Amino acid sequence: MLSWLSIQGLALVESVELAFDPGLNVLTGETGAGKSLILGSIGLLLGERADAAWLRPGEERGSVDGTFELKERPDLVEALLPLGVEAEDGRLLLRREIHPDGKSRAFVNGRPSPASLLKTVGDLLVDLHGQHEHQLLLSPDRQADFFDAWAGLLGERRALEGDRAALLEERQRLRQERERWERERADEATIREDYEELRVAALHPEEEENAKRDRARLQHRGRLLQGFADARRALAGEEAGAAERLKGAARAIRALESLDPDTVPLAVEAERILDEVGELEGRLERMEDGLSEEPTDLEALEARLDLLHRLKRKHRTDVPGLITLRDTLETKVRDFDPAGRELTQAERAHDDRLQAFELRLDALMTHRSDRFAAFQDDVGARLSGVGFSRAALRVRAAEVDRSRAAVDPAAIPTLEFAFRPNPGEAERPLRRIASGGELSRVMLAIKSLMAERDQVAVLVFDEVDQGIGGAAGEEVGRLLRALGERRQVLCITHLPLIAAYGTRHFEVSKQTRKGRTTSTVRALAPEERELEVARLLAGDRVTPTTRKQARELLDAAGERRAGTPTRVRGTGTRAAGARGT
Repeated sequence: MLSWLSIQGLALVESVELAFDPGLNVLTGETGAGKSLILGSIGLLLGERADAAWLRPGEERGSVDGTFELKERPDLVEALLPLGVEAEDGRLLLRREIHPDGKSRAFVNGRPSPASLLKTVGDLLVDLHGQHEHQLLLSPDRQADFFDAWAGLLGERRALEGDRAALLEERQRLRQERERWERERADEATIREDYEELRVAALHPEEEENAKRDRARLQHRGRLLQGFADARRALAGEEAGAAERLKGAARAIRALESLDPDTVPLAVEAERILDEVGELEGRLERMEDGLSEEPTDLEALEARLDLLHRLKRKHRTDVPGLITLRDTLETKVRDFDPAGRELTQAERAHDDRLQAFELRLDALMTHRSDRFAAFQDDVGARLSGVGFSRAALRVRAAEVDRSRAAVDPAAIPTLEFAFRPNPGEAERPLRRIASGGELSRVMLAIKSLMAERDQVAVLVFDEVDQGIGGAAGEEVGRLLRALGERRQVLCITHLPLIAAYGTRHFEVSKQTRKGRTTSTVRALAPEERELEVARLLAGDRVTPTTRKQARELLDAAGERRAGTPTRVRGTGTRAAGARGT
């Protein structure tokens, strides 16, 4: 439960500290006294958006602190552990600060934490119900959440929602793969033809340059042979050839060795040159012989070069690029059939999962419909308890769209609550209820039912008495008191019939001193409760009669507990109440 709440420097609050009871805690006060500030402060503590406008003028910082006692709720202590939050001695401390620049800070057990963690923790601990929650209840999606949570089907439904999202994503991917495969399949003949043409061509990276060189040599074969012959004759002519001349020169130099030893190197150089001339002659002879013996199929070379040119122009790349393309096409051709088989297998597996989803969806719908009657009976009993003795609430399920069930998974149908306030009247969707009082009571009936299954420790209600009074108000008070026996309840109310059922009663008031308005919140003693309930009955015209009526209301509500003053911290006179805005 929320055992302690401190509000410092926010709006009209200077300093407030409140100690709550485990049961039904009611807060009353005149309109504008600051009751909604309590609700808003709890919202801040639970991670709702902070705003610098919350800060009390002149304050450097505003804050809200709350202490939750969880010793009696080991389930909640366990649920907090995955969040990295450990209740110390069964106690959890939350804090939220607001600064003038609009920034806020959050703390869990004294450690700085993101506000999102406060929100997650708050969702586990507190269920906050104001007018905004009334509007949420009008949404069919929210109504489906209520029912499925009550029926224990929320986990199953959310698992189905996750599976449906995964199936839709998988179906989209398979469709894209099928379209791509079919495009490639349509081009398969062309791909196979191109690959076969490149395969047969047996291309080599440097063959184009080699072929061009061979073609040039064959085109000038005669001139080359004549040149080789002329060169050999010039080197090896019997009388005027270079070789004979070099031989003569070498002999002449050798004859000078005896006369001048320095001529020896010249003779050696002449003999070396003579050897190189011999080698050159041999190479010329071999090239001439090779060219003479080389086939003269110039047409074959021209045909090969034409093929290379055509392939290059067709595929807009060079010979190395053609080789790369050939390898790529080879992979595609090899993968055509396996890719098709794998895609078909994946589609069949998807269809199997789709059928399994449809069966689970049918099972969910059956489980829902099996629980409709029990839910309607339970809500009906609670509606009777809040003044709708002959009202009825029905659960309607939307039809499942099976038109595309063979292609895409059907959407999980939402639910809608239909309300009939009196016999003979038509049932209308809850969102079409015109009366705010009716809606408040229907919401309370549903929430009282949910409280038996909710895990949260604290239920907070704001203006749950809107538009109701008389016997209905008394029934709402009884229902809230019953809720307080299972969960701690905080309720802001204007209705004396509800206030009388509180196990602890707080009065919210405001006063102006030295030009500044400050709200005061204090726990009421028994005699003070009587006076406050009388004020709720008669306004400022409290008389002995209205006080007697108030006493009778409190007695009828079974009031036996004496209230205690609220602790006060802050500046000014210390009184039996909390000062604030």
